[in-house]
Amino acid sequence: MTTRRILLLTLSVFLLFSTLSPALSKSEKTDVVDDDEDLSFLEEPETDGKSHSTHHHSDDEPDLDDEFSDDFDHYPDFDDEESDSYKQPEIDEKDVVVLKERNFSDIIEKHKFVMVEFYAPWCGHCQALAPEYAAAATELKSANEDVVLAKIDASEESELSQEYDVQGFPTVLFFVDGVHKPYPGARTKDAIVTWIKKKTGPGVYNITTLEEAERILTSENKVVLGYLNSLVGSESEVFAAASRLEDGVNFYQTVNPDVAKLFHLDPKVKRPALVMVKKEAEKISYFDGQYEKSAIADFVFANKLPLVTIFTRENAPAIFESSIRKQLLLFAISNDSEKLIPIFEAAAKVFKGKLIFVYVEMDNEDVGKPVSEYFGVTGDAARVLAYTGNDDGKKYVLDGELTMDKIKAFGENFLEDKLKPFFKSDPIPESNDGDVKIVVGNNFDEIVLDESKDVLLEIYAPWCGHCQSLEPIYDKLAKHLRSIESLVIAKMDGTTNEHPRAKSDGFPTILFFPAGNKSFDPVTVDSDRTVVAFYKFLKKHASIPFKIQKPASSPAPKSEASDAKESDKSSTTGDVKDEL
Repeated sequence: MTTRRILLLTLSVFLLFSTLSPALSKSEKTDVVDDDEDLSFLEEPETDGKSHSTHHHSDDEPDLDDEFSDDFDHYPDFDDEESDSYKQPEIDEKDVVVLKERNFSDIIEKHKFVMVEFYAPWCGHCQALAPEYAAAATELKSANEDVVLAKIDASEESELSQEYDVQGFPTVLFFVDGVHKPYPGARTKDAIVTWIKKKTGPGVYNITTLEEAERILTSENKVVLGYLNSLVGSESEVFAAASRLEDGVNFYQTVNPDVAKLFHLDPKVKRPALVMVKKEAEKISYFDGQYEKSAIADFVFANKLPLVTIFTRENAPAIFESSIRKQLLLFAISNDSEKLIPIFEAAAKVFKGKLIFVYVEMDNEDVGKPVSEYFGVTGDAARVLAYTGNDDGKKYVLDGELTMDKIKAFGENFLEDKLKPFFKSDPIPESNDGDVKIVVGNNFDEIVLDESKDVLLEIYAPWCGHCQSLEPIYDKLAKHLRSIESLVIAKMDGTTNEHPRAKSDGFPTILFFPAGNKSFDPVTVDSDRTVVAFYKFLKKHASIPFKIQKPASSPAPKSEASDAKESDKSSTTGDVKDEL
């Protein structure tokens, strides 16, 4: 009985494979035909001289994304274009320690304070920093400061660079007891020395006389004063420890009641008491938390920025590199700012340490206008936008009149993720009959997310040279495929249009959205940028199979005999012609 079952099973398997083998053979044959397909006609030059679509290049187009690309992550200061023309000066780097993977851990463990520069030999900004960095190392050493300045060639030590997430050059990190944070200061000897001395020194300076207090209040934009019971001991030590956690603000301490009064503290207040004094709309901020290092640092962090920061080139990094990611931006022309900024400031007091409030002067040609265009704000009417920062770059619009209560409610809903995102869009084109379909934010769903179509989408920028080079190739591809009803070749200006499904990491970005599968992330096209490569990609990934017909060429005169002979062959060659 068992033998009969085995025999039956064997025969069943044999019959199954016998049935499948012709289909498998046919499939393999089809693949071979595809591989051997003559696609040379796709690379033939155009003869009609006509262009089916353009990117509308403009020399006047603001090069905003060069300056504020990736949601303002990159600035002109970090552009290495001048590296080829930069002449390396003679530098005495005897006091800069050269780090490799083999000695890195040893140096970090042996020294409490270590500054490390990750550089690349070809980087012009690294070359410019080198003499300043070397001079700072020498000055700190001669002052007997217990700090090491070191450098790492990131092009050779790739594993260390990856470990510390080095994204650009130079990257400067400061280690305290093995814990690192970025160096945020200027790339000059004096700035480096001053910053390090604060981090490695006492961190807090004493004020004993009214003359000292008046000088400090006159010369500094923002300061923190601790009114303590003693200038030494535990209170001072906690205050000093907090000062090392916060950059950009000087910490002072006093036991003099008259100095405390000058800093707007009641001389009879219970000590220790802290106050921050700023030359801003909100001049005085009092500390009311528990007297410990982290609480003091949090207080300073929440109050050191002005209630409303005016957007300029100089303070853009402070805004967009802040650990407070979410922002509320007021867009208004200068004539309206006097009325609106006080309302904006009143709302900002509620969100200190949670949101950054920024004013963008829309009629400022240098900065305000291009920033407004970047965010899709047009016209002269004042508007408030919420912005999630560099993580996902989502924007939200406050509609209606700008009042303190409405801005406050808008900010609360923003923090609680209750708002609907706003996406930029050009007007939907009145006519869209070209070989390359024009996609804007407001017709993206209709064209790109049509489940019945396989869609190839190029996200471009009008000023992008690579996009301009791709344009004739993309147009030619679309021309060859225009007869395929199931296939759409499309493009979208990524500087003036947005959609949550159109994520670009630069220009051009080419995405493929397969038919019947639009709920999933699109496929990023990383093939060669040729007509043949794009065609092969589409043949491989399209959900709906298609055939391209080779364009008819002008035939040579034939005899009647050859016509008859060609007619006899038509039934056997027709499929191949359809495929081509």
